[in-house]
Amino acid sequence: MTHEKTFTLDTGRSVKLITKTDVKCQGGTEIEVLIKEPKEENYRLPIGKTHPKYWKLKGLDARKTRMLQMRYSGISDKQIRKAIKEFNELLIS
Repeated sequence: MTHEKTFTLDTGRSVKLITKTDVKCQGGTEIEVLIKEPKEENYRLPIGKTHPKYWKLKGLDARKTRMLQMRYSGISDKQIRKAIKEFNELLIS
């Protein structure tokens, strides 16, 4: 199951949280973060090959990479919790 939630930050940046889980396998919940600046047309990862912190991603596992992507997206913990709460409510109903 997949749930997408889009937030617009004060800077005009749009942040899309994509929450996924595989109900059949009882897998954990994964969160993917994509951003889009006001003048951009498409969403992209917060840390690309040209980002100064890109080198950090190479040595991290998938979970820590996602956490670093969230941190650099500019989204708050409260917004992340809100998206996860909505996703869990969808799973229950």
